[in-house]
Amino acid sequence: MPPPRTVLILQHVEVEKPGLILDALDGSGLDVDVRNVLDVPGASADDLPAVGDLAGLVVMGGPMNADDLTGHPALKLERDLLVDAVRAGVPTLGVCLGAQLLARALGLAVRTGAELGHGSEIGWSPLRDVDRDDPVLGPLADAPAVLHWHGDRIVPGPGAQVLARTDTTECQAFRAGPAAWGLQFHLEVTPALLDDWLTEPSFVDEATEALGPDAVERLRTDARATAPALRPAAERSLAFVRSLFVARAGL
Repeated sequence: MPPPRTVLILQHVEVEKPGLILDALDGSGLDVDVRNVLDVPGASADDLPAVGDLAGLVVMGGPMNADDLTGHPALKLERDLLVDAVRAGVPTLGVCLGAQLLARALGLAVRTGAELGHGSEIGWSPLRDVDRDDPVLGPLADAPAVLHWHGDRIVPGPGAQVLARTDTTECQAFRAGPAAWGLQFHLEVTPALLDDWLTEPSFVDEATEALGPDAVERLRTDARATAPALRPAAERSLAFVRSLFVARAGL
């Protein structure tokens, strides 16, 4: 059988698109399958491919809690798929909720900000203590800022190497084994994609609660100011992830 060529991208909210992640896969020869299993009533494991059929796996963000398996039963399917992917060495990237689901798949805890004494972390700010030797996080060590938009936090533990932090989030990124990364922040977001987010009332309300009445303008201004330096760094980071997908596909 030929090597698998499909990269599965799981979304949870229509507006939280893969952005720069999808751009990084353009022209790779890989087959990209973007889907939302949460939209499938009564979804079962049969609604997701086996990891043996995947060149790569990307799990995007969303507002739901990673442990809300009653409200969103399909999250259990995603967690199980992530367990299988890590065990099989399938190159994997989790973003925000996706990183939290990956953490739970590894047996790490995810706690609400209130439990840890922190509010939501929303806005553009730099990463701290970045592991410069890591091929995914290293290119971001000198980035002026990345976009944070989360309330829940991953609690570091055995089986995951912490790669970056911020003042209120101890684990902003982690690596599990040779080919799986979780990013609590939103590396995929461009100024244009952020504009799409800020057409959603729920996003605007959340940002305003965290940042005050000028939240939307602050977020847009910071996005435009940050993009010229951040985008090349993000592209180098995601180019490495793409190289793992391409290698597994034999392309």
